[in-house]
Amino acid sequence: MNKRKKLGVALGSGGPKGLYHIGVLKALVENGIPIDYLAGSSVGAWVGGHYALFEDVEKLEEFTNGRKIEKLISMFEFSLTGGLIKGEKLERLLDEWLEGGRFNDLQIPFQAVATDLMAGVSVVFRNGKLAPALRASMAIPGAFAPVAYQKKVFIDGGMSNPVPDDIVKKMGADVILAVDLNGIPEGKDIKKVNPQGITDILQAAVNILSHHLAAATTKDADVVLRPYLEKYANWTDYFFTDKGREAIVLGEKQTKKIIPALRKKLEI
Repeated sequence: MNKRKKLGVALGSGGPKGLYHIGVLKALVENGIPIDYLAGSSVGAWVGGHYALFEDVEKLEEFTNGRKIEKLISMFEFSLTGGLIKGEKLERLLDEWLEGGRFNDLQIPFQAVATDLMAGVSVVFRNGKLAPALRASMAIPGAFAPVAYQKKVFIDGGMSNPVPDDIVKKMGADVILAVDLNGIPEGKDIKKVNPQGITDILQAAVNILSHHLAAATTKDADVVLRPYLEKYANWTDYFFTDKGREAIVLGEKQTKKIIPALRKKLEI
């Protein structure tokens, strides 16, 4: 009997759209698909890091789609330079939720991606405490102040490597599932999201840049999930509605459709 191939899952950046990742992991777990390696950028780093540490998708959903009051309180730490939110309170909260976890405590090998602001290159975290690495990976420009860590200054990993499938390949994955949250509709479907006004046009421009950068970083993937998730991209909706639950359900539903292809590639 042939030894099965190893699966690496690359979880992409995308802010509140990252709740989709939880549905992906749920579907993999429910269908007995083993996850051998994880890598994440921005929100993908949080989801991947938490799951790699506890290997508990229900706990991940509780801390990611819940605990919203605690998250809001942690963001009341305004910065005068570099971003609206300083982020130190958020890092302490992450460390508490991760129970002080370190990379060498992980149950599944995991690496997080951030962007070196001065060098303009992606940097991979694989050692030390999880919380500062995840904070660096999630430091959205303008929203959070850049993170000074390990003698460098970091911003969001999505700025340089939004879907780190190359990382799980280097970790040893034979088969790679990439989850790209920056999909945009093609052809006739674009009419459904025709931008109106300056703000909408600027946001559409950012979406286009993010889409093409993310698409370029999935070249190593064997299977790609690339949903259109703009209806879940609003932080106000995340904090004050239950749209996040819809994103989780969608991720689970769409992942179930690619399970047969994964089984075939993994030879299980």
